[in-house]
Amino acid sequence: MRAVVFVTEQTSKGTERSPQEYVDPLLVRTGEAYARLTFEELHRHLCDALRDYGPQRHSRD
Repeated sequence: MRAVVFVTEQTSKGTERSPQEYVDPLLVRTGEAYARLTFEELHRHLCDALRDYGPQRHSRD
């Protein structure tokens, strides 16, 4: 399974390594981890990531 990447409208796309990568995505999960999440868990992770979103935010794995 591939990774699942959540971004905002402001997320920049394109890195030195790949033009298809996002520079600082909101939330990234492996395909396996995403498949195990319930909707409620996913919603909580996204809400937490959005609350933390800003210039000092770090990506979560």
